[in-house]
Amino acid sequence: MQLTEYGHLIVDELGGSLRKRRGRILISTRSGKREIPIKSVRDVIVMGKVALTTDLLIALAESGVDLLIATPTGRPVARLSAARAGGTARNRYEQYESMRDRRGILIAKSIIVGKIRNQASNMRYYSKARRMDRDLSLMFYEAAERMKAEMEALDGMEFPEGSLDEARKTMLSVESRVADLYWSMMRFELGRWGFEGREKREASDPPNVCLNVAYNLLSSMVWKNVIRFGLDPFLGYVHVERPGRLSLVFDLMEPMRPMVDRFVVSFLRSYKGELRGGYSSEMIASLKERFFSDFAEDRVEYKGRNLRMESLIFFYVQEVVSALREGRAPTTPYIPW
Repeated sequence: MQLTEYGHLIVDELGGSLRKRRGRILISTRSGKREIPIKSVRDVIVMGKVALTTDLLIALAESGVDLLIATPTGRPVARLSAARAGGTARNRYEQYESMRDRRGILIAKSIIVGKIRNQASNMRYYSKARRMDRDLSLMFYEAAERMKAEMEALDGMEFPEGSLDEARKTMLSVESRVADLYWSMMRFELGRWGFEGREKREASDPPNVCLNVAYNLLSSMVWKNVIRFGLDPFLGYVHVERPGRLSLVFDLMEPMRPMVDRFVVSFLRSYKGELRGGYSSEMIASLKERFFSDFAEDRVEYKGRNLRMESLIFFYVQEVVSALREGRAPTTPYIPW
């Protein structure tokens, strides 16, 4: 169990219980008991197996504290929010209507363009970092230029109103070409830890495991804000609708995936544990701790504000809502190189 400096209570132990005691969370585990004031907690993230009382669940909801249930690898499973959270029906109405007009295409294009822009930024970042190896630095630079060309070409494309399905195919084709180039170059940064290519499922090498866990944690942060603004998390612009799939959540985290990639490279470089035999539970525990203490608190410029990542996600989802209401493309977050 860990309470971060910024109020994230992470419970990843097996056994024990959490219950309310006079405005506090009483945590009982094998290692002892601890009480934490509810007012000092922003989120409760349960990744282990513990019992929670209904008194505590009610107190968290009434205090505006979000409760997330996730797997040990951070994949979101369930969320408890206050009954009145996300009660803005107008936002959902505009979201549904936007699937049939130009707003849906503008949002989908902004997501893919924003993601490629940040992937190109990563390439420039590693080109600069590898300047002592002139050939490799040049390869990163050239990859960034090719990505920039793809991004600008896509940004300049016009699609007929109401053609989101057709436009999506073109956008995903561009995104796929860029992804192939991007991950082929990321092998130079992640290859020392056994990375041979991107694996979304059944990954066993440390880089892919770290990427999957960190993406899961990012999706939980986006999901919370999608609910907060009353949007339908299952209706996406880039990811097609499937039963149970958080398509809009996966959409809105796309521009921020390259930020996670850079965080994972930094984490692996600084990790002091053993990585040669593959990943370990200690590595995942350390990654989760660093995600909330470092990545979530990292600061990024967005629309003239210097924001923590958690705040940036809030304002980005708010920007998407504003774009829906005003009929324009939203501004996507950018990570400078």
